[in-house]
Amino acid sequence: MHPSPPHAQFNPKAAITVRPLFDGHQVCVIDDFLLNAEEIVDYAREVGQAQSVFRYDSDNYFPGVEMDMGRHFALQFEQYFMLKLRPTFHVRRNLGAACRLSITNLNVEQLQPLQRLCHRDAEVLPAGMGIGASVVYLFDRPELGGTGFFRPRRSLDETRQFLQNAAQASNEQLSEWLQQTASYCHQSNPWFELVEQVEAKWNRAIFYQGTIFHAAHINNAALLSNELGQARLCLNAFFRYKQLLSAH
Repeated sequence: MHPSPPHAQFNPKAAITVRPLFDGHQVCVIDDFLLNAEEIVDYAREVGQAQSVFRYDSDNYFPGVEMDMGRHFALQFEQYFMLKLRPTFHVRRNLGAACRLSITNLNVEQLQPLQRLCHRDAEVLPAGMGIGASVVYLFDRPELGGTGFFRPRRSLDETRQFLQNAAQASNEQLSEWLQQTASYCHQSNPWFELVEQVEAKWNRAIFYQGTIFHAAHINNAALLSNELGQARLCLNAFFRYKQLLSAH
């Protein structure tokens, strides 16, 4: 049994910068987000000594290992989201949150086709429902990559069909369709346009709608590492909520 995560201590003086994306979407960027970011990295290092605490999850296609931070830690993030970002995301009522630590560590040769594409955290939501997502960069090597946001170049139906085809394709087929060699999704391609890139910065958090296509903006996968002092360690949080009627 590994120790419980530390409490998340949010910086009350951290300024929120809102960057426009497209079609009314936006990303909120918050620097100096946590007062105890080092403590969370130390926790990751401590529990990471145990085998199988960080695990690959084949269900969500994340290109690395993850560890659930538990209900209490997720609740703290949800409370912050509701307190600071509720108007930005047009939230009427919160419906739950999840939070995990992650290390992106797959080499380009290990990537499956869908891991080479941008993705959404939710494709279809019931009417009146929303999903928010957050990434906190817990590494001070910006060259490991931040986050890119993408706009589909084709219709929703065409895009959905392409992603279904990609899930069944070989890497060779996908390279042909994208007209690109295998890599993380860090540039535009015939199906998606890279609209915005948020650079990684130590203790920077970003919040965005989970229905926007996005991807880790990694253009040099050779730099990825499992060693926590060098790793692309992030906190990832997800929030489900009911939207205000005016946001439908």
